[in-house]
Amino acid sequence: MGLTKYKLGDLIYEIDRRNSDRKYGMNSVRGISNNKEITPTKASVTEDVIAKFYIIKPGEFIYNPRTTRMGEKVGMGFNDTEEDLLFSFNNIAFGIKNEAKSTLLPRFLYMYYNRPEFDRYAIVNSWGSATELFTFDEMCDIDIDLPPISIQQKYVDVYNAMLANQQSYERGLEDLKIAFDSILDKEKHKAH
Repeated sequence: MGLTKYKLGDLIYEIDRRNSDRKYGMNSVRGISNNKEITPTKASVTEDVIAKFYIIKPGEFIYNPRTTRMGEKVGMGFNDTEEDLLFSFNNIAFGIKNEAKSTLLPRFLYMYYNRPEFDRYAIVNSWGSATELFTFDEMCDIDIDLPPISIQQKYVDVYNAMLANQQSYERGLEDLKIAFDSILDKEKHKAH
C-alpha cells in the first residue's frame, strides 16, 4: 500500500456560506467541542445573530481557531448528519474540494483530525500573544500522507463498525444497570 503526500491546502477549501437569508432557524444552531463533536449550542443566540452564522452541509467541517480556549485540543466538528447546520461565525468552516473527493474521504479526514498528533501539531503551530490562533493558512500547510481511496474506505468502515460496537456496548450497559436497579429495588421491598 503506497502513500501519497499532499499539502492539505490542495485538498480543502474555506467556506463562507452564511445564513443571511435566515433560511435556517434556531433549531439548526449547533456548537463544537474539543472532543471533535457537534453539540447542542450553549450560547445565547438571537434570530438577528444567526444571519451571520455559517451553513455547514453534510460532509463539511467547522473548527475553532482559538487554541488557547480549548486546552490541549482543537475544537472541531464534522457534519455527519443529513441536514444543514448552523455554526458561529467565530469559527472557520471548510470542506473537501470537488476535484479532491476521489483522493480524500471526509470521514477519513475526520479520523485524521481525531488523532492526538493533529492537536499537538495545531497547538505548536498556533500564533498570537493573548489569544493563540491556528489559522486556516496553517491548516492548509499540513503535509498529509494518504493511502488510495479504497484503503481509506476500509479504515472508515472499521472505524464505523467500532463506533457501532461501542454504542451497542454502552446501550447494553444501560440495560444492565436498569435490570440491576430493578432487582435491587425488589430485594429492598422483600427486606421490609
